[in-house]
Amino acid sequence: MLLAAWGASTAARAAVEGACSHDGRRVALIDGVAWLEPRKAEAEVADGIEDQDKPDAPPQPPIRLSFASFPVDAADVARAEDREEAFRDQGFGADGGGRLELTVKDGAVTRQYLWMSPGVNLSYGSNQIGHYTPGAEQAGRVRGAYRFTPQDGQDLDCTVTFDLALLGDVADAPPLPGVPLPPDGGAPGAAYLALNRAIQAGDVDAMLRLLPADRAAELRKAQSSPEFAAMMAFAKAATPTQVHITGGRQDDDRAWVDFTAVEDGSPRVGVAEMKQQDGRWIMLVESTRDP
Repeated sequence: MLLAAWGASTAARAAVEGACSHDGRRVALIDGVAWLEPRKAEAEVADGIEDQDKPDAPPQPPIRLSFASFPVDAADVARAEDREEAFRDQGFGADGGGRLELTVKDGAVTRQYLWMSPGVNLSYGSNQIGHYTPGAEQAGRVRGAYRFTPQDGQDLDCTVTFDLALLGDVADAPPLPGVPLPPDGGAPGAAYLALNRAIQAGDVDAMLRLLPADRAAELRKAQSSPEFAAMMAFAKAATPTQVHITGGRQDDDRAWVDFTAVEDGSPRVGVAEMKQQDGRWIMLVESTRDP
């Protein structure tokens, strides 16, 4: 039986090797993370008759196997109440990246989800999907291999072998890195607010000063495009408004700025990951969720 033992299990790095191909595109899978999903409570009474044959011990919960084309911050996923959301948020900053997510129940894959940036979302559910081969059992780890061929459906070809640490309880996750930022976010918070306001105002000169060099170069090049105005309008619409910084943490040249905001008229909470580069703070990625 697989046991969720945090401690030593996370000391060893995940070992992942594989790839997924669809419609002429291919993404390599290089990292991953695994956790136990809460098993839905099953009805104890059916047709008004209490089940007298319930097992003495609950069955093994489903296992979520999440693979990525980018390095995964397993500690960040481990700390999250919603681990699926935390894992997927990490992929938003990986242009051209991909994720393969599998749910293993009773020794078979019952759900498969593939995301390839941009624009590919393939989801498949059944009582048995593809070809799953579990590896040798070890407390706190999940090993095995998975194969999904075009003959299995969706013109999709995936193969992956893996040795993953199994995340434990959220309460046992490693603490956040670094030290707390002041309530206003300090210098990283000020840089994030400046970029947010520049995007909302359509101030391209300010954006060029605040963006990383590579993204500033892309923006400068895009200025000559006939679609530039539409691109700026889209960026503004996709940027949170009414941002209020609530704090965060800083670890050397990295910082995570916490904030509340509004998106599409609804309240949101979010985090902006910042990096100090050439004496200034730049935003790497931001993510928001429901409060």
